[in-house]
Amino acid sequence: MNPALCGTPLVIGGYQHETGRVRELSGEAAGCGVSVDMLLRQAYHLCPSGVFLPYREERYHQAFSSVLAVLAQCCPLVEPDPPAHVLLGLRYERDERRFAEEVIATVERQLGFHMSCGIASSRFAARVVSEDAMLSQVLVLDDGEEQTLLQNLPVERLPLSDAVRRRLRLFGIVRAGDLLLLPAGALEAQFGREGQTLLGLVRGADDRDVEQWKDSRDVEQSRCFDVPVVRDDELQEAARDLLAALCRELQARWQCCRRLTVTLSLENGEARQEELHLKEPSSSSTVLSRRLVPCVERLVGVVPVEELRLTASDLCGGEGRQSSFLDGPPRATTRFREAVGVLQQRYGSGVVKKVVTRRGGRLPEERFTFVSCEAEER
Repeated sequence: MNPALCGTPLVIGGYQHETGRVRELSGEAAGCGVSVDMLLRQAYHLCPSGVFLPYREERYHQAFSSVLAVLAQCCPLVEPDPPAHVLLGLRYERDERRFAEEVIATVERQLGFHMSCGIASSRFAARVVSEDAMLSQVLVLDDGEEQTLLQNLPVERLPLSDAVRRRLRLFGIVRAGDLLLLPAGALEAQFGREGQTLLGLVRGADDRDVEQWKDSRDVEQSRCFDVPVVRDDELQEAARDLLAALCRELQARWQCCRRLTVTLSLENGEARQEELHLKEPSSSSTVLSRRLVPCVERLVGVVPVEELRLTASDLCGGEGRQSSFLDGPPRATTRFREAVGVLQQRYGSGVVKKVVTRRGGRLPEERFTFVSCEAEER
């Protein structure tokens, strides 16, 4: 972060004289009409007072992965759509706008990144609306509005190659809706599969399910000792604390690890390391501690330890488990509330229902109804 750039129109993707495209931009640059994927020279024409910075791919991927990790904790269905979009599946959310606003606020609070959001029935329409929304704003597109928006969309905003854009302009096609006036066979003959894809986008038929993203980055926790440690009990206590933090992060990501690496950095510059391979993936501190404590004992010698590092790798999704909440008096209300809370966090409020009897129903299906089951209910 550079405080000197606060409030300045900022365009990331390259310098204004280069031939690349805009990758990211600030709200001030968006206010000048600049948008993602726009040519840098066109962005400079719209925003000559802006600061143009080169695109650093490695740092971008790190930041993008951090955003995805936060989103995955808020929503069960997250799919990256590089370079600057993320798709969220909101099928379980009743109040989609409120949920999206809470997600945006969470990202801003934890990472400091500002986002915009568009909600629509098709993937492409949602992407277009998100680009039209201001930072920290959520725009919802109704079905009738969706068709109007897509058909009036300039062809420059369609996901096309530069060659296809030039050919469309030669044909006099300036709006996406003009494509619907052409015979489907002629469009496919001229542009191949890309032409068929265009028709689907303009008609709002891009309703594919969101594919779940899994964070493949290793999870790491480390501790540097102000005074090098040689006592076994102190190292074991530090290892348990690091393991507890490691498992909390894994559980927040709905993941387990198959391998746990223990690394000790010694005072004499030597490093000792051991990999623990697990028969079954786990994110339980109790299970992993049984392997970790003996490992630390084996690695500790007479040379004091300056740093202890734990790395969880070979990550996979957490496995579901069946559980009974009616096993003995009193009922397991605590575990029930915890389970309901986890399900609501992962799949949205309203996914868990309870049955309530109704009076006066003549038919069997009229004698009961389903209502939402909140986690705090006993």
